[in-house]
Amino acid sequence: MDDKHNSTKDVILQDVRNGKERPWRRKKVRSLILANSLKRLGYDKRSERVKMCGTFLEFRILLNNVMKLLKANFCLFSLCPMCQWRKSLKIAFQVARVMDLIQIRFANFVPLFLTLTLKNCAVADISAYLDVLFSGWREFERSKKLKTLVKGYFRAVEITYDGEKTITQRRYEKNQAYYDCKGLKVEDPNPNFDTFHPHIHVIILVDKSYFETGYIETKEWSEMWKKAAKLDYNPVVDIRACRSERGKRKEVAEVAKYTLKDTQILRANDDVLTDRLVDALSVALFKRRLFAYGGVMREIAKELGMDKPGEGDLIHIDDKTIRADVAVQVERYRWRFGIANYVRF
Repeated sequence: MDDKHNSTKDVILQDVRNGKERPWRRKKVRSLILANSLKRLGYDKRSERVKMCGTFLEFRILLNNVMKLLKANFCLFSLCPMCQWRKSLKIAFQVARVMDLIQIRFANFVPLFLTLTLKNCAVADISAYLDVLFSGWREFERSKKLKTLVKGYFRAVEITYDGEKTITQRRYEKNQAYYDCKGLKVEDPNPNFDTFHPHIHVIILVDKSYFETGYIETKEWSEMWKKAAKLDYNPVVDIRACRSERGKRKEVAEVAKYTLKDTQILRANDDVLTDRLVDALSVALFKRRLFAYGGVMREIAKELGMDKPGEGDLIHIDDKTIRADVAVQVERYRWRFGIANYVRF
């Protein structure tokens, strides 16, 4: 991807936005790792779908050299790195647009950013743990206290995989209190090695009076989540408010990020591990509703005619109409398997 030309005739795709190259090639390469895994697991039709995902891209080139996607063939499979990336971009745009309109109409509403976790689980147990996560969320949002407090929400499920065998310096510094509590230090065996960590990120809207008359301490949030999810341990819960616009945008991006980090799941040099993770997640995520709106956020998303989050069109992800007078030309690219890159045709 460093060279614009693979030969004197081949023009390689370079889609640069705000000085940063968009990860078309990287996501396509990783989708092929997934396709190969699905093939080994016996999911032949799904494998072929993922293999062909994003092999055709058509862009309109604008006067400022920005490339606007017009057509593509996406597979929409929940584990596909290409589709997850496009969904994340779309969700971030949609949630930000909903929140912008809420700020105009409901100046007394402020967002809180909440993370609800479960303890790590064995790879084979991820389906059962997701059952607990989703049933816990249903009880949580229906609780009398939450129904009174929360005016609207957007929630997203994330699953991370811990593949580090030992505690690195970076990990230790990031979670020092946790490791100190367990008497662990740098280079000790990682107690969470080869486990999944399922959790929910939520944007919840509350009235400004929350900070004066209805404030809930983190410990109580944890107790509420523990009760709703019927847990026999005290779960880690994080709740924060972002007053600055920059902080809000950062948290929106956090909530809208990928359900899975493909770099954690798809291992180019470890087919056995990749297949084990892909197989478990293919079953666990089947027909799960990984993103959802509630309350006033659902009403505004519906008013704006938005797809259900995580669903629908992954091409026109920002709802912006292209004016004919700012378009210069159309460029089409195909994925060339032999050189593992996008070539203009």
